[in-house]
Amino acid sequence: MSLPSLEKLAYAVDEEGDHPGGGHCAGLGGGVPEEDRRAMVEQYSAALDVLVDSALATGDGWSLSRPILFTTHHLCELALNLVLERTRLKGKQHTLATQMMAAVDGNALDHLTGEEQQWCQEFITAIVPITGNGFPGRYAQAAVEGVQLDELWCCVSPEAVRDAAITFAALCLTEPQEIESV
Repeated sequence: MSLPSLEKLAYAVDEEGDHPGGGHCAGLGGGVPEEDRRAMVEQYSAALDVLVDSALATGDGWSLSRPILFTTHHLCELALNLVLERTRLKGKQHTLATQMMAAVDGNALDHLTGEEQQWCQEFITAIVPITGNGFPGRYAQAAVEGVQLDELWCCVSPEAVRDAAITFAALCLTEPQEIESV
């Protein structure tokens, strides 16, 4: 077996010139934390889109179902962290329901219409049991409150999950002045 080189896994920031074997920028590029948080939400939105498109293109959604659920959970977590940090509320918790409650109680989503706020709350209520707070997407035997994901759900709809999660993230990314000017 020919093993791949480990020399080209990544390139240090101070390495100048062309990087043999190509590469993609790993930096978020933001000059301020808010820009970095937005970039992370955008990257996970793109990753979820790629995973779902791949599952649909191959016809083998099963092989990507757990990565799709984990990416969905993490995207929502990053989006909620963004709105919580923007309003100087505490973020960085893995429990989406707790983060959403903090966002609602702290008026972090007040820039959205009442209908959008209600939809966001309903989305988080619906997605939490599907993603199991991200654990079933990361660990094979993970259980939430003693129940494994396999015991709750037969199938997930990758397109529906993606579309709702990306819409949720987009609403979280939207800043108050962007809504008012539309």
